[in-house]
Amino acid sequence: MQLPVSTYRIQFNPRFTFRHLADIADYLEDLGITTIYASPLLQPTQGSDHGYDGINPAALNPEIGTVEEWESLSKLLQQKGINWIQDIVPNHLAFHTDNVWLRDVLERGINSPYAGHFDIDWEHPFYQQKLMVPFLESELEDCIVNRKLELIFCNTGLCFQYYQYRYPLNADSYPFVLSGCFDSEENPANALINALINSRTADTEHWQHMKEDLLRVLMMDPTAGRIHEKVEAINNDAAQLSRLLHMQHYSLCYFGRSHTEINYRRFFNVNALICLRVEEEQVFQDYHRFTFELYQKGLIQGLRVDHIDGLKDPQGYIDRLRQMFGKDCYIIVEKILDAKEKLPPFDIQGTSGYEFLSYINQLITDTKGSDKLISTYKNYIPEWTDYETVVFNNKMSNLESYLNGEWDNLLRLLLSLNLIDDEEIRLQELKMALGVFMASYPVYRAYVTGLPLNECDESMVKIAFDAALERYPNLHYELDVLRQVFTNHPDSTREANRITFIQRLMQFTGPLAAKGVEDTTFYQFNPLISHNEVGDNPCELGIPVRDFHTKMEERAQTNPYSMNCTSTHDTKRGEDGRIRINIISEMVDEWDTLVKEWKKINEPYRQQAGDILAPVANDEYFLYQAIVGGFPEDLELTEEFITRTKNYYTKVLRESKRNSDHINPNIPYEEACHRFIEHLLNPKHDFLPSIRNFVKKLLPYANIYTMVQVIVKTTAPGIPDIYRGCELWDISYVDPDNRRPVDYVIRKKLVNELRHLEAESLEKANRWAMENFEIGATKLFVTRKLLRLRKSKPDLFLNGHYRPVHFGNDERRVIAYLRHHKTDWLLVILPLGIARETDKPLHISLPDGTPTKWVNIFTGTEVQGREMDVHALHKDFPVAVLQPA
Repeated sequence: MQLPVSTYRIQFNPRFTFRHLADIADYLEDLGITTIYASPLLQPTQGSDHGYDGINPAALNPEIGTVEEWESLSKLLQQKGINWIQDIVPNHLAFHTDNVWLRDVLERGINSPYAGHFDIDWEHPFYQQKLMVPFLESELEDCIVNRKLELIFCNTGLCFQYYQYRYPLNADSYPFVLSGCFDSEENPANALINALINSRTADTEHWQHMKEDLLRVLMMDPTAGRIHEKVEAINNDAAQLSRLLHMQHYSLCYFGRSHTEINYRRFFNVNALICLRVEEEQVFQDYHRFTFELYQKGLIQGLRVDHIDGLKDPQGYIDRLRQMFGKDCYIIVEKILDAKEKLPPFDIQGTSGYEFLSYINQLITDTKGSDKLISTYKNYIPEWTDYETVVFNNKMSNLESYLNGEWDNLLRLLLSLNLIDDEEIRLQELKMALGVFMASYPVYRAYVTGLPLNECDESMVKIAFDAALERYPNLHYELDVLRQVFTNHPDSTREANRITFIQRLMQFTGPLAAKGVEDTTFYQFNPLISHNEVGDNPCELGIPVRDFHTKMEERAQTNPYSMNCTSTHDTKRGEDGRIRINIISEMVDEWDTLVKEWKKINEPYRQQAGDILAPVANDEYFLYQAIVGGFPEDLELTEEFITRTKNYYTKVLRESKRNSDHINPNIPYEEACHRFIEHLLNPKHDFLPSIRNFVKKLLPYANIYTMVQVIVKTTAPGIPDIYRGCELWDISYVDPDNRRPVDYVIRKKLVNELRHLEAESLEKANRWAMENFEIGATKLFVTRKLLRLRKSKPDLFLNGHYRPVHFGNDERRVIAYLRHHKTDWLLVILPLGIARETDKPLHISLPDGTPTKWVNIFTGTEVQGREMDVHALHKDFPVAVLQPA
């Protein structure tokens, strides 16, 4: 297995292709990168910015490049010692008429060879033998009357056109449309249509050949002209068009219906992403075949599995994936681990690193200051005091408002599997008990493959039922009945049915957690929004250094090859914006004074939007923190920043779902908030110089903490992942803001300058970095230095021991630890609490057996002995990483 020593995340899209990656290969080599970590490359919808909306698992994204271009790129990278980890998305594909599998299902329905590839309930009571297609802007009949939906005849046959989407007609409806379009009954088209109808279950290739034969005949004159005339006549007859629509294998309907009824599994509540039944062997093989061919060609050395928690049987999936790709393939999964859970015993190398993001974010947050911040926040916003209640209520709200169809489907499955013995049980109460249990589930999901539950799953299930009963004691009987489903049964059939239900249930507890927490609560509960982050916990701000050490010791033992990430395409804000906001925890009194002042001077700019003043206090408090995190590094205000902030804030308000949302945007409220932002960032207004001065004061501290974060990420157990461009400061907002193009010209220029200076002396290099910290030069300097060190000593970092160095009562002022492998050592000594500077002496004592002569890799300064003065270590450069001299 070729383990990555470091990874660099590339977000491929039509504006960043294989050619663009080749252009920065030398730069990445010089930076010290050993592995490209690529966003999905299988063919997505046209123009996709991210690649998670695949339409053809058997083809490469043509907007990124060809296999031949990838092969050339791979040779270039491997000459530089750079491997490739590929992100794959086995949970879902795009619900799009360009989806090659789904188009066949739309055309042939249950007879399609791909009908079982998608997670569709063909027996749904509202959509018997049909696929629900919830994409219309209004009800079907309205779309017909308003000519939004029309029949067309094109090179792929007869279709219904809705904007850019073309939904194919089934073969059985061709006679209805084409009646009267032929000169005689002997026209060969009639025989071809009948043959097509009688070949509904044919394999895809044969079916397509038959259809092509038919289309060649239909496209001939005068037949084609008559067909176009008939099509126009049908479009002018709403009744005929409606009748034709109801003849199809799908049911086009208003998108809002999906909130209350649905007959396919979606990614979260995104109608445009339809899930796969990858637990079926044929589906597994069809999805992975092309990716495996790329692996066999040597283009891929590792895999990252997206949304593992969406699969029916993650354990079984990983076992099959390992069997297909072999023991030498590096495999990690996207898994958001709660503080209460450990990584399941899958045959993988680890996770994509969100748990590390939480650890380092908590470390760089002052615990005492955070307690005051939470207290201050509760004074400002008294209605947001109980975080767990907020989370529970948001889960229930999402379940009731957006996932009610899935909720009903689960209840129906529970009953159809004969898991409820009481035939007179109250169904509405049973449904509510099911929902309350899901909303109370403390982690994303359980990984159940049999009964009885293992100790870990049993513990989580017990917590969920106890919490559900405490909140809804009136449902005690229904909850007791549900509780029995999670126990083993003497009848093997009944037990198998219980496992089937639990596995299905767990495919929805994860999405419910994501929607209720990450996509709702993280925009509502705002004491310190740097912790409103994927994998983190905004109600617990900061951890003791000893706890961080414990987590790293465990990581070295159990997850040494997991990624250490600090930014991803899914994080809520850039890693350095997060650091700025964290520093507020060390400046609480000043922050409190400023917020009071800001609220006072900005009160006249709040405006009436309906029956409320915009923004409300909670949204206003969020906004102040967001501006602190995202304010331009050079402190120069631009129209671009104002526009970006307004666009971001619109998403914040809609995700919050309090005063606006994505389904029914409250435009007056949003516009009032936009005007509020314009007033805040108006140079004539007192707020702007005030917040600019605060940010200016933060920047030197942020510079140091940015280096602290980079150093811990690159030296603690795990594999550091650099999100594209984050070798310089990243203060972007949430997506799509964090997908803006990266300026590699400036990055190459800075690296070249740094390399030349370092060739002269380390002193010149770090002095230049400190003088130019506002553009992220110190971050680049430290990142490059450590990535190159990792590359030269992979065993030390991949397999080395982690040994904490403790400081007694001064542990909130510094964190120090050793890495040790055979004869190699590394000593890391980093400052904490820097905004609360103190002249109190601080010394470090190394344990026996460690080297006695060290050199600081950033300054070249030599240090003698095992007793060190921390202030002296940080005198010339504010952070220290030392190697034996």
